[in-house]
Amino acid sequence: MTANPGQALSALLLTLLLGLTGGQPSISLVGPTRRTTPENPVPFNCTAGPFSSSDFNVTWMKDRDEHPASAQRLVTDNKGNYSVTSKVWVTLSRQDILSKMTCEVKHRALAEPLRRSMNLSRVLQVVPTLKITTKPFVMQIRVHQRVNLTCHVSHFYPSRLDLIWMENRHKVQTVEFPQVARNPNGTYSLEHSWQVEATLDGREFACWVVQDEQPPVQANITLRAQASRLRNGMSSYSSALQGPLQRSEPGTNIPLTFTSSGFSTGQVTVTWLKNSHQLLKSQTSVHPCGDTYNVTSSVLILLQADDVQSLVHCQVKHMSILVSQKTIRLEQYLRFPPTVTVSKSSHSLDVVAVTCHVQRFYPQNVHLSWLENCHMFKEAVQPSSKQNSDGTYTLESLHLVNASVWESERVLTCKAQHETQPPIQASLILSTAVQDTYKLIGSTGPEMPALILMAFLLGFKVVLVISFIATYFHRWWNL
Repeated sequence: MTANPGQALSALLLTLLLGLTGGQPSISLVGPTRRTTPENPVPFNCTAGPFSSSDFNVTWMKDRDEHPASAQRLVTDNKGNYSVTSKVWVTLSRQDILSKMTCEVKHRALAEPLRRSMNLSRVLQVVPTLKITTKPFVMQIRVHQRVNLTCHVSHFYPSRLDLIWMENRHKVQTVEFPQVARNPNGTYSLEHSWQVEATLDGREFACWVVQDEQPPVQANITLRAQASRLRNGMSSYSSALQGPLQRSEPGTNIPLTFTSSGFSTGQVTVTWLKNSHQLLKSQTSVHPCGDTYNVTSSVLILLQADDVQSLVHCQVKHMSILVSQKTIRLEQYLRFPPTVTVSKSSHSLDVVAVTCHVQRFYPQNVHLSWLENCHMFKEAVQPSSKQNSDGTYTLESLHLVNASVWESERVLTCKAQHETQPPIQASLILSTAVQDTYKLIGSTGPEMPALILMAFLLGFKVVLVISFIATYFHRWWNL
């Protein structure tokens, strides 16, 4: 088949243009360096070239819809070739897991437009929603009854996360990368069950999910068994001792409430004790309910710095006979926010050790992350905390910095996420100037004894000179 002369000419021109530009034009597409949650804008950069002229057109597409560019820059090299860089900002949504961004560049020298696409799932992070259900679902749980707790972790992305079961604020089980199921919208969900035993004192259970560098997400449930007894003329009764749902810092008054029902008479007294010392400011009310009596008693507890190991007892007497005593630990209501500091020391000429000190916090669970110039980098292993004598915890995280590749200035930030509170952070600026200043300040310490010795010697010489002059004048006067 004979080629069309027009097509042959076009092919020849295209070959000549490619030869003039020094090669075939190419295109690249770069997105954010880390994942971002929905409702946050993220940038994409598209670069194409080289071209023999500037008559090209750049189009951005989100799926099938055109998306306006935010900025565009044209660059010319020393050979007269053109390159273009286009930037677009995209606000992410939960539905963008299956979406993609496409950059298309058209030019008269190209037989087909240049295209490059990126799936938004590469830059999107969807935080899960959590809830805990029980099976069997019963309004009244018997003592020592086995109950299945199921943690439902719904609609998250990506699929990798850790699931942690907590009992009374203490870690009891960690499941790394549990099995997940994919949803039609591209997100993932999972269910994980754990069997526990109900007790009279009641226990608080929590399901925690840790997803990359995001703060932990949690759901809580409290199981408390009800007892039925016949004792000293009492009909069957049930009781419960409860405190606030949230932790508080020292210096805060928290309410504790005891409730009980099924007493055959109204001769009921409630006594509160903290570490065997009676609390006098309590309020107790006894009121009839049908043929029996119900009791409600409450007390305000002032949390103190040494209450991590404190106990509160609630003693109940019916007709002067002790029929119930419940105990609650104040540690489950206490929170010490950590203090965060960053220090540095030189290991060698090329390595600087930067240490994050997270001190005096409670409870034990804290999530630590490092940022360099506002960019988070992943910590391989979360450091282990050490318990202090007062029951609080302390941990340290070491990061080694290569000093030989320092830029003009690097900012290292240590961020500590404790419970559900806002993160606490401390920063340290590393630069060549700072390093020199740091060494200069550090070298002043050893020079101080030398300065003191020099001053002492000078003073001693002055005393000798004065003594010599005084002796000379004394002898001259006697002559």
